Amino acid sequence: MSEMLLPAQINANGLLPFIAQLGSLESEDEIELDFTALRRVTPAGLAGLGAAVHRWKRNGRTVPFRGLGQCEITGYLQRMDLFRVCGVDLPEDSRRHDAKGRFVSLRLVDHPVEQMGHEMAACLAPGGEDWEHPMSSLYEMAWYVLTEAGNNIRQHSAGTGFAAAQVNRQEGLVRLALADNGMGILGSFRNAGLPWSAGMDDASAIVRALEPRVSCKPNDPNEGVGLTLVSELARLTKGWLLIVSGSGILQISAGGAVKVSTLPNSGYYHGTLFTLTLAQESARGFSELLHDAKIQAGLLRTEHARGKFTP
Repeated sequence: MSEMLLPAQINANGLLPFIAQLGSLESEDEIELDFTALRRVTPAGLAGLGAAVHRWKRNGRTVPFRGLGQCEITGYLQRMDLFRVCGVDLPEDSRRHDAKGRFVSLRLVDHPVEQMGHEMAACLAPGGEDWEHPMSSLYEMAWYVLTEAGNNIRQHSAGTGFAAAQVNRQEGLVRLALADNGMGILGSFRNAGLPWSAGMDDASAIVRALEPRVSCKPNDPNEGVGLTLVSELARLTKGWLLIVSGSGILQISAGGAVKVSTLPNSGYYHGTLFTLTLAQESARGFSELLHDAKIQAGLLRTEHARGKFTP
């Protein structure tokens, strides 16, 4: 048996070490998760943990949860449906309040992905279904990002995916996150028989996945632009984008800088994790943002267009 004490903070600074640690437990027959010290976790941490536990159980591992009585945020974890997703039966002592405008609890990424995107976007941006509503641009942005990432999970990962989101009203931020427990981006390239992937590493595969018209379905002209445009939208909205797949990491900072690296401590995440954080106000004028993203990606012809994602 291996015991994992969850850290106090699974957020911007603590997320990557946590994700690396999850991968190190892959070969254990029993994995005990101790929640005693946990004080804060982002949607990305929840999605990554949910996908990992689902993978372990699918492969016959036993995964007991410990320390929930001492954990300060057990109630929050319940509201975010972590225990339900992980198959842990824990009675609820309090009544749930309406989550609209605040968070989207952890949920399975399944068919139809577009409907999932609408449901999550409506929760994050109440009233945004109406194109004249002040929240309509945030609604459209959330729907677009969630469905593009969700469709990649359904079509290419050969695993199970989970999504979660949160609105931080005090900071004015929206956090979107999806994670799966499949073969990873490099694995999907190789599974599709793309010859150029043979000598590639995980980090390089993430970079390649963000280039226009790169897809595991190369004969479909509509494929291979979703993640490209999501990455450009992250730049245009000055958001923070993180993609982890296998040992590889790609980050786009609020200033637009791209950093490609590997997980700490020789870590390896079995699947792909995607998370985007942006200011609510930055999604204003989504139609124009998407148009500009297509220009930046070289998908629309202008004299300023560029045709390749460059780290």
